[in-house]
Formats: sequence, structure tokens, C-alpha cells
Amino acid sequence: MPAHNLTLQKRLAASLLKCGKRKVFLDPQSADAIGAANSRAGVRKLIRQMAIRKRKDTVHSRASVRERLVAKAKGRHTGHGKRKGTAKARFPYKVAWMRRTRVLRRLLQKYRLKKKIDKHTYRTLYLQAKGNRFKTKRNLIETIHRIKTEEKKDQQLKKQMEARKAKLTTRSKKEKAEST
Repeated sequence: MPAHNLTLQKRLAASLLKCGKRKVFLDPQSADAIGAANSRAGVRKLIRQMAIRKRKDTVHSRASVRERLVAKAKGRHTGHGKRKGTAKARFPYKVAWMRRTRVLRRLLQKYRLKKKIDKHTYRTLYLQAKGNRFKTKRNLIETIHRIKTEEKKDQQLKKQMEARKAKLTTRSKKEKAEST
């Protein structure tokens, strides 16, 4: 059996099957018939006879990729060997700042709406948050609690002072009344 040069047939078949030349399968048993076909019509006839076929697409499974992504979501595969950029490039300071600030501002707005803090306290805390005073949300909440307890103490002291003043004024009025 002579070895045929079937490049022409392969090219024509690829054109007719609308695929690449590497996807064209030429049946080795009908090599003589394929070698004799030197036109599109001849190749078309061989395609109908199944002597020339289009190979199936090779499957490139993504199962391993999905598995890896699940592991990455858990925090695996992030060691020194897997890192390309600097820490700043991988997670910029600006992004960290924006996230933290938005969390703090949202909390302040929520507290203001629920009347947990008044508008003056809100404004001072807002500016402090802008000035990078609070590292975390918990830090801000602790500060709010501290401010509220201080305000309560101040109010109690004011009441005590007013009570003392009232007592002194009544006593001084009594003494004046007695002396006259």
C-alpha cells in the first residue's frame, strides 16, 4: 500500500467541516479513496461516506480548578511562594481605610437614627473617625459607651449641685427671716 500525501484532502476537509486541520480524521482503511479525491466535491462525498470525519472536541475539565478555588476560599494556597505583588499591591491601604471608614460611618448613622447619640456627639465622633482615631468598630462602640457614662455622671453632679444650691438658698432665707 503506497503512502499517500493527504495534505490537500485534509485542508479541503477542514474547510468543509469548518474546523482546524488537526480536528480532521482520515480513515486509514480508505486511504486510497481519500488520495484519489482531489476536489471539494470528492472530499464532500467521502465526508458523507464517513471516510473523513471531524474529531470530537477535547474536554478540558474544570473540576480540579473548582476544587482549588474552594480551598482558596478557605485560605489555602496563599503562602510566600504563591504571592506575586507586595502586600500593599495585594491589599492596598486605601481599600482597607475605605472599608473601615464606611463601617464606622454606617454605625454612627445608625446610632444617630436610633437616638443613641445626639447630633453633636455624632459630629465629633464622625470627625474623629475621619482622623483615624478608631481602629475598629468595637473601639468606636467603647468610646460611645464611655462618652455616655461621662455625660450621665455630669448630669448627676449637676443635679447634686442644684440640690445643694437650693438647700443653701432655703437655709439662708430661713436665717434671714429668723434674724429679722
